[in-house]
Amino acid sequence: MGYFDADAEEMLEVYLLETRQLMEQLNGVLLEADKNKTFSEKDINTVFRIMHTIKSSSAMMGLHALSGMAHKLEDLFSYYREQKGEISRIKPDLFDLLFKVSDFVESELKQMPEESYAPKDTNEVENKIAEYLKSQEEKPEAELPAVPEQTKGEAEAKAEKRAEPVQVGIPEIFLKKSGVVIRIRFEEGCRMENIRAFMIVRQIGNLCSSVESYPQDLEKSQQGAEYINKNGVFIRFESDKKEEVLEAVKRGLFVKDYEVLKDEVKKPEPKVIKKSPKADSLAETKEVEFLNVRTDRLDRLQNLSGELLILMLTLDEELKSHGMDDVREGTAYQVNRLIEEMERTVMEMRMVPVSKVIPKLKRILRDICRDQGKEAELIVNCGDIEADKSVVDYVSESLLHIIRNAVDHGLEHPKERTAAGKNPKGSITFNAENTIGELMISVADDGRGIDLEKILEKAREKHLITKPEEEYDPQEILELILTPGFTTNEEVTEYSGRGVGLDVVKNILEEAGGHLYIQSEAGKGSTFTITLPLSLATIECTRFRVGKCRFSVPSRYVQRFLSYEENRDYIHLRNDRKYILYDNRMLPLVDLREAYQIEGEYPDTALLVYVKSAKREGVIIIDSMYEQKRIVVKQLPALFGPGFRRHTGISGCSIMGNGKICAALDIEILIEKFTKEAVHERE
Repeated sequence: MGYFDADAEEMLEVYLLETRQLMEQLNGVLLEADKNKTFSEKDINTVFRIMHTIKSSSAMMGLHALSGMAHKLEDLFSYYREQKGEISRIKPDLFDLLFKVSDFVESELKQMPEESYAPKDTNEVENKIAEYLKSQEEKPEAELPAVPEQTKGEAEAKAEKRAEPVQVGIPEIFLKKSGVVIRIRFEEGCRMENIRAFMIVRQIGNLCSSVESYPQDLEKSQQGAEYINKNGVFIRFESDKKEEVLEAVKRGLFVKDYEVLKDEVKKPEPKVIKKSPKADSLAETKEVEFLNVRTDRLDRLQNLSGELLILMLTLDEELKSHGMDDVREGTAYQVNRLIEEMERTVMEMRMVPVSKVIPKLKRILRDICRDQGKEAELIVNCGDIEADKSVVDYVSESLLHIIRNAVDHGLEHPKERTAAGKNPKGSITFNAENTIGELMISVADDGRGIDLEKILEKAREKHLITKPEEEYDPQEILELILTPGFTTNEEVTEYSGRGVGLDVVKNILEEAGGHLYIQSEAGKGSTFTITLPLSLATIECTRFRVGKCRFSVPSRYVQRFLSYEENRDYIHLRNDRKYILYDNRMLPLVDLREAYQIEGEYPDTALLVYVKSAKREGVIIIDSMYEQKRIVVKQLPALFGPGFRRHTGISGCSIMGNGKICAALDIEILIEKFTKEAVHERE
């Protein structure tokens, strides 16, 4: 067993979930207040309540150091509450202190599930909070407006009034029933009182032969939460372990106190009421409604559904080879549909809003601007777009690097911006959209742009130039900054100068099947665009054959099929590259036989596949089609090396029903790698 005892360990998941939600709320308040340089009365009350809740729940979990730190911060905002009104003219020290507390708590939450977890010492943070509070008490005029004495007295009177217990009698439904009736009151401001009462009822259920509450249907009633907040919750139970029940109630999360209103021994010859199956089903339904599923279990379920899809492909091939078409088109088909529906359901369960990453971006933007003496605001346009949790996690890490890069290399200092006729405060615009089944995110700054000559100069120093410089187009020069170890900063800082940044972004995205694009204009700024599939689990793919090799591309890219024989005359050579005239444009023609040195010639029945991704389009020649199907695309093993995808255009592989390997093609890299030219308009 780790740090937590058995009782606390049972509550750990609930504690982590709630505290993380509270910290997200706190960070949102801090970022907005930091932007406005003002804490409104509402903000002050919110921070106070968050710290009060964390203090109580941490003490319940035995996290006394964390509880003590939250208590100190609660004292600080209690002082601000008593002053009544907003805090203006805030010094940066307060925000630095609050963000330090936020970082500390989040670090602790991340480590708590580990077996080796041990609480860190909070004395340093607590001392800083205490010193700050003392400085405010000595110089209240520095940040707080003067407050009339009577206003403070009124606030204290209201607080006392709130603390007075409300006198309420035993609910009528309990009057004629035997057993013990108790009234429980929760800590002020703990929120979701009805859910907390429901959890207590569930906790004591195993110790009781009968238990019920008033209000009823705790888990569904919002009115119940309001009633409990005002009057408390009433619980009637029958148990031969009364003291254990009361002790469990006393230990309940956020329980302020309880009182026994009635203690009547059950009358003899009790009537045994057998629970109906319907009641059992209803109870199970209620429990499922509040079930929190751990991400690792969802990952496992997703992997299992993927394996089932692979097995169904094998089974389908076996049935086909044995001529069992009746089973294949009957029972096997129905089973396959159910497996696909299960896989889609798991995918939906894993979808989270892309906007989840915004608070992190605002925080890193605030920190780096503060350290470098720059000013910038984050403009967000992402709506309600969702993606798989693992995709959002990949995006989150990549975006942190991009934001750092935008501020450090892109945005100028206020004086420099003013001299250039710009707003002294820079802007970074975050856009997210769902395009042809992909997540596309762009981060654009209005800074100085990327100096191509400076990039070439550094590339010469590092011997990265592999061909005559005049043959490099602007896009190829920009892509040099994605090289590991590449940096144009002369000095090493906390955020840059070591050449670790955009190459990390590139590797992260390629690992997830994504891409990074760079656009820049001198004096106007740069835009970094990343694309990723909305899900990394299964992908709807189109499979085809070239010679003895099998390939697949995501079906979202496939726009149209054309006859190779009928369009043979539209194929032209330009700069030793094949192009095909399609829709009055010359599109790159990717010949997979030439690209992968596959023997043989294309048959007269060959097909042309017009494919279009987020940034590129072209045509692929294939021998024949296999099928369009949702499949599991596996990552390439590490033994292939990190550059295999970039050099070959193969991003992964899948297993066909007959056990043969099918190579998954990366359209973006394939077209770029084997054409190296953009689409040409017809002359």
